[in-house]
Amino acid sequence: MSYRGIVEVVVEGGQVESFLNNLIEDGVKIEQIKRIDEQAVKMNVDYLAIPYLKAKRKQYGCKIKFNDRSGIPTMYSKRKKWLPPLIGVVLSFLFILLLSNVVWNITVEGGSPETRYEVNQLLDTLGLKEGNWVQNMEDISTIEREIMNSIDEVSYVGISKSGSSYNILIEESETMEQNVNRDPTNLVASKAGTVDSMFIVNGRPVVQINDFVEKGDLLVTGELDEDGEVLTYAEGEVIAEVWYEVNVEVDFSQYLLALTPDATKRYSVSLFNSFEWMPRGAGDRRLLLSQDRPIYFLNWELPISFHEHYFYTEEEAVSEVDLDNHIHQAVEEQLKRQLGQSVDVTYQKVLHEDRYSDKVKLEMFVKVLEDITEEQIIDQGD
Repeated sequence: MSYRGIVEVVVEGGQVESFLNNLIEDGVKIEQIKRIDEQAVKMNVDYLAIPYLKAKRKQYGCKIKFNDRSGIPTMYSKRKKWLPPLIGVVLSFLFILLLSNVVWNITVEGGSPETRYEVNQLLDTLGLKEGNWVQNMEDISTIEREIMNSIDEVSYVGISKSGSSYNILIEESETMEQNVNRDPTNLVASKAGTVDSMFIVNGRPVVQINDFVEKGDLLVTGELDEDGEVLTYAEGEVIAEVWYEVNVEVDFSQYLLALTPDATKRYSVSLFNSFEWMPRGAGDRRLLLSQDRPIYFLNWELPISFHEHYFYTEEEAVSEVDLDNHIHQAVEEQLKRQLGQSVDVTYQKVLHEDRYSDKVKLEMFVKVLEDITEEQIIDQGD
């Protein structure tokens, strides 16, 4: 279809040739001229020249008949009654689509004013803020997890989406209310060690700093009087120095996968979570992270979505390990896997060492600081 408006015209009259010559001299573009008979021709002219043809035909005594019209201007002329409303509907759809993907309102309910303020500050860093694109914020499950991990006072968080509005419901931990109904307890030593520090929240401590305790010894009692008539629950931490014998194996050479520090970001578009089109490929780079960015229309998630892909260039490299600096790290990682991430390794002593090939085996004594408390319910009899 031509972008120009073309009109097929039939001209009849005794001076047809003179009429055509005059049109050509005046710069009117004429195409596909065909003679019908001695006094009639058929031709194509630009629709903008039609008023000029009508004015000239009287001068030469010719009759003009319009047979067919084509081209975008002509099509618009034929459809000008319904095309503007259609364009308006399309523009309205696009406008609503844009507004549906903008965060318009955020409400935080529950908890204290201080906690709600902390939640709002954290939401800004996660991209959930008014006026931001929905595609630029973290997904809802990630936001819920970050709030739970970052704010200790929050025991529950639920995020619901309604159109372009988000409602965040939080609940604070009610430790004091829960502790009212707790059974009276003592804290006893879960293993032998030397007391290094104490932090007692509730109860009466019976040991002091630098005391050596055996497994099962009483650390904090829930009996607040000597007669054992006033009972409560014991709560707190007793940090002690504990010795362990560990076996560690360390490699002298480690084959590492070296990744370039800068990621290459690529975008793709998917339809119905099956067909995915990426304008630019990533070559032989390695995909390390992919994030989905759905598109919404009002409260509905459309079957089309954007995706962000982060690619890294990788190459194999061999790095030599400094044994002395690596032993402490290897021991600490092994103990944290066994005892938990809160332990702190303070001393190491090598008892036996075996080296072979590119590896070394070590038998060691290590001293760590850890919480040795263990809860024990007080037997109150019948």
